[in-house]
Amino acid sequence: MTDIDDILLAVADPEASARFYAGLLGRRPLMAGPDRALFMMRSGRALGLMRRANAGAGEGRELEFPLDDPAAVEQAHIDCWDRGARILIPLTEMEAGRGFVARDPDGHRLRVYAVSA
Repeated sequence: MTDIDDILLAVADPEASARFYAGLLGRRPLMAGPDRALFMMRSGRALGLMRRANAGAGEGRELEFPLDDPAAVEQAHIDCWDRGARILIPLTEMEAGRGFVARDPDGHRLRVYAVSA
């Protein structure tokens, strides 16, 4: 195995999660329904949101979102807060650069940062 193509997240409500991620990603899903939703990313990889069998089970995953500059990170922080994400680590200087960590409504961690030059 030398590459990973798609990212699949188990979620309680794919339609609600699709609305959450559509706002954060600034794009509409290719498809969204009661059991799954799918976003295509600029990288060519897909972000899939799949209804989990046991709505209370499973551990969250972590997604990294490298951004171009600290101003974009600050805007993403506001967007996450406004969309109801729980901020776990507020805006700070991290090892990778200025960033923060939030938790989406399904418990997945979102690590957002701007790479230091």
